Amino acid sequence: MNLYDKIHQNTTNQPEATALIYFGFRISYKRLVKLIEQTASKLHKMGIGHGDIVSVALPTTPESIAIIYALNKIGAVACTIDVRYTAEQVATIVNNTRSKMLFVMNFNLKAIAKVASSICAEHIVVMRGCEIFPRQVAFWYALGEWFNGRKLAFHSNARFMHWDDFVGTDGNNDTPCHNWQKDEAQLIFQTSGTTGNSKSVLLTAENIEMTRQATNDFLNSPSHNDCILSLIPLFAFYGFLTTVHLPLSLGMRIVIVPIWKPKDFIKLIGRHQPQHIFMVPSIWDSIYDPSNQHIDLSSLKTATVAGDVVNPVFERDINAFLKANGHHRSLTKVYGMTETAGSIAVTPENSANKYEVGFSGHIIGGHRVSIINDEVCISPSTRFLGYYHEPEATANLIQKHQDGSLWIHTGDIGFIDENGDLYVIGRKKRMIVRHDGTKVFPVEIETMLLKCPKVKSCAVIGS
Repeated sequence: MNLYDKIHQNTTNQPEATALIYFGFRISYKRLVKLIEQTASKLHKMGIGHGDIVSVALPTTPESIAIIYALNKIGAVACTIDVRYTAEQVATIVNNTRSKMLFVMNFNLKAIAKVASSICAEHIVVMRGCEIFPRQVAFWYALGEWFNGRKLAFHSNARFMHWDDFVGTDGNNDTPCHNWQKDEAQLIFQTSGTTGNSKSVLLTAENIEMTRQATNDFLNSPSHNDCILSLIPLFAFYGFLTTVHLPLSLGMRIVIVPIWKPKDFIKLIGRHQPQHIFMVPSIWDSIYDPSNQHIDLSSLKTATVAGDVVNPVFERDINAFLKANGHHRSLTKVYGMTETAGSIAVTPENSANKYEVGFSGHIIGGHRVSIINDEVCISPSTRFLGYYHEPEATANLIQKHQDGSLWIHTGDIGFIDENGDLYVIGRKKRMIVRHDGTKVFPVEIETMLLKCPKVKSCAVIGS
């Protein structure tokens, strides 16, 4: 169960088809696989092998995608890190996971250099984000870096090295594909959980493949000719699965948007005519504008939202916005969490309940869901390995019940209706309990407030 195999199959089937579009530059499946193999060869020669962990603190770029698949090919584990984390946070994750290498962006280099002596990684590879560009374009990009003060000159050495010096020119496919077992940890993603402290979530080959299949099932008429906008970074599992691995496994083309600007949405839609978009509520909020009636969304087959509870008033507005601009399906809401490798429930098309508070839809992926003391608990269809080297946190999350079954306690408050549909109405820690024991859910009050035309957004807290 190798992630790399999914990409390599498409090179055989459609080698010249576009896999990635990055700042207007097209990278074919053949070229992407060559970059993956070149990276895998270099990693292997630097001593990275089966079971080793490598930290990747990068946004979505062709190189960061190649790094993750190259590590997967040789049997190493990619540990993704949010590029917005502080150098101290990065150092903590690298050390806690005992990562042998670290990939970072040049804009984080100064901060990382200050804590480098405390980082266990043997090598730190620095990226600029323009490595894939043709030489002439890279030259102008470099000039822009100088003028904007982003150019950080240093000479590659055994500890710090430029990407070009790291990958070299060796493109030989001399690294065999590791045969992953279904319960081996393949990827590590960070989650804040309910405490605000970053935890490293171990995901297996089986976790990832099950979610890939479940996500593919709710896409509307997917085709290898389809296009996806990659707006969610790959250091978030939802972003990696839905806007990188799923489309690449299906032979689609991905438009990488490493720097998100709401004003660019109209241009992106017009230029690429995507068939599928995956977003979080904050991105939908940033682009929603009732006056934008000139956007042609008729190319869309699937428009999704995940990552937080969607207010019914806001959902109605988005659906009206989509319909007015040519997309005649409702917004698909997805409920899940990193610890379950994503999707747990999805809202069906034309559901009569879709505008009820917290409606999350049908349970998918073979998972079992139960409500225990108002909390949504999940017995996943695949084994969850837990948090890396955090047995106490893992034990708090995965609890054994009296019948011996294991359940993930999500920290979300919800219920299941008579049809077996799941409703998630907020976080356990946000629930307000009055002096008389009455439970008040902020989302219900927020929904009522948002019905007032003079209220654009609101948040309800207990006092």
